[in-house]
Amino acid sequence: MARRRSKKGWTGPVLVGLNVAVVVGIGALLWERAQTPVDVLRASTVVDEGPAPVDWDGRFAEGADADPTCAGCNVVMVSLDIFRPDHMPCFGYPKNTAPNICAMVDHGVVFDNFIVHAYQTPVSQMTLFTGRYASSSGFVSFASLLSEDVPYLPEQLHNAGYQTIAMGSSFEVMTDMSASESARRRFSKKGLNPGLSFGRGFDRFVFTGNRNLPTDSIGWLQSPANTQRPFFLWMILGTLHWPYGSHSDPAVREMFDEPGYDGVLARERSLNFDVVSRIYGDRLYDKKGGRSVPFGPEDGAHINARYDVGLWTVDQFVGELLASVPPDVMKNTVFILHGVHGEDLGEHGYFGHYDVFDTEVRSTLIVLNPRHAAKGVRIAEQMEGVDLAPTLLDVLDLSPMPNTDGQSLKSVLQAGKGDPDRVAFFERIPLWEDIFRHKGGMPKAFVDTVTALLDAEVVGDTGLRTSRWKLLHRKARAIEEQVSWYGWLSGTPVRRAEWELYDLSKDPTEQHNVAAAHPEVLQGLQATLLQWEDSLPETKREWAPIDSSGG
Repeated sequence: MARRRSKKGWTGPVLVGLNVAVVVGIGALLWERAQTPVDVLRASTVVDEGPAPVDWDGRFAEGADADPTCAGCNVVMVSLDIFRPDHMPCFGYPKNTAPNICAMVDHGVVFDNFIVHAYQTPVSQMTLFTGRYASSSGFVSFASLLSEDVPYLPEQLHNAGYQTIAMGSSFEVMTDMSASESARRRFSKKGLNPGLSFGRGFDRFVFTGNRNLPTDSIGWLQSPANTQRPFFLWMILGTLHWPYGSHSDPAVREMFDEPGYDGVLARERSLNFDVVSRIYGDRLYDKKGGRSVPFGPEDGAHINARYDVGLWTVDQFVGELLASVPPDVMKNTVFILHGVHGEDLGEHGYFGHYDVFDTEVRSTLIVLNPRHAAKGVRIAEQMEGVDLAPTLLDVLDLSPMPNTDGQSLKSVLQAGKGDPDRVAFFERIPLWEDIFRHKGGMPKAFVDTVTALLDAEVVGDTGLRTSRWKLLHRKARAIEEQVSWYGWLSGTPVRRAEWELYDLSKDPTEQHNVAAAHPEVLQGLQATLLQWEDSLPETKREWAPIDSSGG
């Protein structure tokens, strides 16, 4: 059994949704990749501390077979914000950050290349629940409202007779449905109201915060009254989000650090996003520009170590959750764990999620199916985020969701192998429209420049990924070359090519644009991507109402 963790492990301050969402938007608008990536150190030290692994004996149904169909089964889905699978030992990482999630890998089916559609939390999660690309559904920003005519997975399950419960600690997704009135007003003033859409079809939709989520979710699962009929329990965790490690027990925050760190971040008040958002390449810039200090490999390693502590804390929760579910419930419950999007941790000269590099859109999806005999199966072929809803409904033997961009991969679950030629698409949709409706706290000259550009058509970048190649279409580069937070801080002009092509087989961290060296590959992938772009409808952006009453 997993060791019961005290609540103090979750006592870090809950992220203020307003600050997080606004800063994410600023980063999306203003970030440009620095020219020299940080050389992030990853210590080889293995930390032996951690929760005991789950006792898996008797937790799967007898007579499991090759068919993954689980008609009438419950569903528990854990969605992890800024999840980096490559920071787990079962993906080759040298630190013992995730023993319980890795145990899930050993007992389930894993899509090693689960490609999400966007780097923004609400946008990416909505593609998972609608089975549609962002531009296809119209849900393209923090302020979007999902049209009532777009099918929605929780609603589909509710209409099929499922109890539907959402508990989570992600403000960006859940605030408006369950936060305090003052929090709702603050979010509404900023146009940040995704909860109004995510709450569709849920019988219960509760922002729990990181402190209460373990107790509330485990308590719900252990109550016999709650498990008498099929249920869908969705938990979305903001625990990994910046400021990294803040939701972890203070006693373990340094457990992955190299001893004696005394770098630039040790001299800052705290490791918070205000600091992290100003790191570009080998410099940490003053908020107003004009001053910078060196930022070295040891500082990048420190940030990575703080992220690892957050992952370890999430892993504790996952272990407790799995260990606490009554065996009779677990034998009829499909467990799904996946990343909403990833996080760049210095690979491209910044820390955060502002783009569509693999560090941010390549994730993992793990499925524990008690009726499915497959255990420890790793599927290398690509799965798109839009495939999740159609696949889950098919596994549950329910009616398919109409008009999805994704496809059911139940046959892939059964075969343990997918389509090697599968192409995944993604969008990098700037949040300019959100942020510049409310321009406080930014230099006036900078705001004036961006505001003037907003009179022009604002478009986002697109891209595709094959098993080997990554193509990015920088459609927004003309604006970004004029308006760049990195350029503003550093005084360095930003230049970028319209097309970026990366050979993932030789350059997995996407450092070298090889478009000029492979014209035939470029031409073929361009045709595929442009055809996909042309297939997307013109989206009317529906804005959530803005509450001007203050609060």
